[in-house]
Amino acid sequence: MRKRLNDEPTTVPTTTRRLGSRGTEELRRLPEVRRVRGPRPRVLESSPVHFTEEVAAYDDMIRRYAWLLNKPFVEMLSKLNLERGRVLDLGTGPGWIPIELAKRKPGWEIWALDASADMLAEGERRARAAGVGERIHFVEGDATKLGFGAGEFDLVYSHFVLHHMDRPEVMFNEAARVTRGGGKVVIKDLLRQPNLKTRFLLWFSKYVLRYSELQMQMYEESMDAALTFAEVREALRRSKLCMAKVSAFRGLDFVVES
Repeated sequence: MRKRLNDEPTTVPTTTRRLGSRGTEELRRLPEVRRVRGPRPRVLESSPVHFTEEVAAYDDMIRRYAWLLNKPFVEMLSKLNLERGRVLDLGTGPGWIPIELAKRKPGWEIWALDASADMLAEGERRARAAGVGERIHFVEGDATKLGFGAGEFDLVYSHFVLHHMDRPEVMFNEAARVTRGGGKVVIKDLLRQPNLKTRFLLWFSKYVLRYSELQMQMYEESMDAALTFAEVREALRRSKLCMAKVSAFRGLDFVVES
């Protein structure tokens, strides 16, 4: 049910050389980015709220690559020592993560929040089909202005949502506010990468994973909007999650745990 509430080396990396001259040439054809030391400056996405066409493209990407995008996070959350409780998903998208968690954790009641009504409609449909619709409540809302009281949840999590935020500390504060004393907050997101690594990841997504043009646009904008470790730590320092632990995940993402 839904409620509203200075230059880098120009040599091609070893991994790319192994792909041969064709792979190298295709990598070089990707849009040029300004050469700077380390990650590029952060640029927010053009439209962080996804509607019909983007919903379909995002849902297809998650469906085909759940093993890469969602499953590791589901496995992480499933290992938490919480058998029964109230759980909040910030930025649920089409609901893949809460559905998988509801299957694994019958004692969890999950509130799945997103700013896109189209994403929520897809999530509701999938939850009913999976037989877990009664334990997942799809809520339209803003992760920086939650319509819940203090301490309502045993677990608050988000996956690939923080990079949408202009001021990440605001979302950190809201997550902390609605989590009960002794509860847990887990936030996983993209880590903004150095220029050359970004180009390689774009090449890999286009020519190996075969992302569509729209999926490539969404992914590139997400990488540009992602945070560095320094930015995450600074935002945490200014928030109620100042004692949270930040760790790397597979060299591509980071995880905040409190």
